[in-house]
Amino acid sequence: MKGKDANQENRKFAKGDLVMVKSIPGGERFCIIGFKNNKEIAILKALFNDTYIIEKPVSELKSLLIKGLL
Repeated sequence: MKGKDANQENRKFAKGDLVMVKSIPGGERFCIIGFKNNKEIAILKALFNDTYIIEKPVSELKSLLIKGLL
């Protein structure tokens, strides 16, 4: 199982990916709408009830598609 987690950390994110931010509690979901600083910072649009846009480092993102949470 360690190998699977390591592969997730090395995964490259792309526009349109659905993610969660590790530092935001409550399981809020976001869509990546762009990148800054050579893909080090992701621009995220919140989904569902409270729609807003934030920027977070890619290292703080957790993909929803790999774990099948959608």
